Amino acid sequence: MDTGVEQAVVGVREGELTLIPGLPEDAAMECLARVPSRWHRPMRHVCRGWRRAVGSPEFRRRRRIAGSTEDIVYLVQAAPADKSKSSTTPECWLATANLTTGDWRRVTHAVPLFAQCASVAGHHVAVLGGWDPDTLRPARDVRVLDAQAATWRRGQPMPDARSFFGCAGSDDGDVVHVAGGHDESRRPLRSGWAYSVAADAWRALPDMREARDEPQLVVVASWPSSGSGGGGARLFAASGYPTVVQGACKKTAECYTTAGGDEAWSDEGSMVPPEAVLVSVGRGKLWAVGAGKGGVREYYWADGTWREVADGPPGMKACVMAVGIGGGDGVLVFGKVQRRANNAAGGLGKYAAWVMRMGTGGARGWNRVPVPPGFCTFVYAAAAVRV
Repeated sequence: MDTGVEQAVVGVREGELTLIPGLPEDAAMECLARVPSRWHRPMRHVCRGWRRAVGSPEFRRRRRIAGSTEDIVYLVQAAPADKSKSSTTPECWLATANLTTGDWRRVTHAVPLFAQCASVAGHHVAVLGGWDPDTLRPARDVRVLDAQAATWRRGQPMPDARSFFGCAGSDDGDVVHVAGGHDESRRPLRSGWAYSVAADAWRALPDMREARDEPQLVVVASWPSSGSGGGGARLFAASGYPTVVQGACKKTAECYTTAGGDEAWSDEGSMVPPEAVLVSVGRGKLWAVGAGKGGVREYYWADGTWREVADGPPGMKACVMAVGIGGGDGVLVFGKVQRRANNAAGGLGKYAAWVMRMGTGGARGWNRVPVPPGFCTFVYAAAAVRV
């Protein structure tokens, strides 16, 4: 048995019991690693050995080697209207779209209105903030999901109460970034915070150069400095607006860097294409996703220009959300479509989803993702993991 498996199943034996009686631990771990993710939570209740195995790095490694990983997207989504209730207050739920199996599920109904979410370290999802549905005041709640083990825990609350902030994480680290939004007096904010999932602790970020309500936050891993390669991850804060001119989104962006130990936000100028959603796709790549011909563009760091990659998803009128999937293997887009056209294409409602996978030769084109009844509603935030 190799050292990794021994560490993964240390403490598994209970008397003469093993992970699977009659099988060597190595073979047993291979079997467990092939179980679909929807059964990972029940597996944890079989015995202490299985609980440790399912939560181990070795389990994740075995799933990757076996080709058993699944791409799952978590969506903070408007809940369908319940006509049996007298309240007109909108509700949100957390839904999962398993892009590998095609299975859509509701995780929980009780998520704050307009909450944000982000994925970190490849298999954790943090759900932060939003509005308390009873008081309609900003919540500071933080909940962290280990998507592999399907377990939730409470996190350290956000240091302040803010609404409509930007939120972004990265597979390369365990930090969720929060910036901008507005306070309880509707003043736009320049401040931001970084939350470490592993340490369950917050630290302040330097203030942005501009106050931004509803900014787009994107982490781009291994940013190629001046097109010459190298550089580390960078956090971009883009678009947004001062609250006094609500909805008049800026075209400007700024970048947070700790290079050389001098923490600061740098001005990136007017780099945001109109009506586009920014998304990190693969290592060092920043895309702008919109509708229509040439709607997908890639940012070229060397000269600060956008170049066309592909047309927007067929039939999409406007992009609502875009999230990178599979550690850079592709992108999921959720967009608004004409209801009549959507029904003709086999969809329901006025929202639809598409996936573009990346190949060795670049983008492969869009594939429509079937969205079941009840899930064709507006998406406020999304986070993707591979388990």
